[in-house]
Parts: sequence; structure tokens; C-alpha cells
Amino acid sequence: MTQTKRKYKATFIIDTRGREETLDQLLEKVKQDITAIHGEVVAVENLGQRDLTRATDPKFVNAPYVQMEFLAPVDGPKHLHERLRLNQIVYRAMFEKV
Repeated sequence: MTQTKRKYKATFIIDTRGREETLDQLLEKVKQDITAIHGEVVAVENLGQRDLTRATDPKFVNAPYVQMEFLAPVDGPKHLHERLRLNQIVYRAMFEKV
């Protein structure tokens, strides 16, 4: 039996502090995490560097924002959030069903 996939839109704040990889290389790692939860990326939009509304670190006041649309199982965002928390590429993530 195949599992039904839903379309989601995620907004990510990418943490680039102390990393030598480019933003595109970091986004590839996020895409790998999406495919690991049996999802597939449909679209990626780089929203650019923006100031953080609530900066928790005075040395980290702006970061790149990226939106991704992806298809995933119903419990996909929950599993993706846990994977992203462990690899620490994504500073913040917000998911919404499209």
C-alpha cells in the first residue's frame, strides 16, 4: 500500500556561522533530509539575507531565508523537524500545508 503524500511549504532560516560550505551546498543537505523522510522537493526559492526578528545571539542578527515546497507523508514535517534539529544547519523552520 502506498502512503499518501501532501504538499508542504517550509521556510528555513539557514545557520551559516562558522561553515565553509556555500548556501547551495547547505541546501543540498536539507534536500537530502527531505528525501530521507520519503519526501521530494518540488521548488526552492532563496529569499535572501534578512534580519532576524528575535535575535538570541547578538553576533547572529541576520541569516539567509529559504522557502521550499515539497511532497511528504502526513508525518513528514514532524520527522524532518527532528532531523534538522540534529544536524543544526537550519536555525529555525516553519512548515505549512499547501
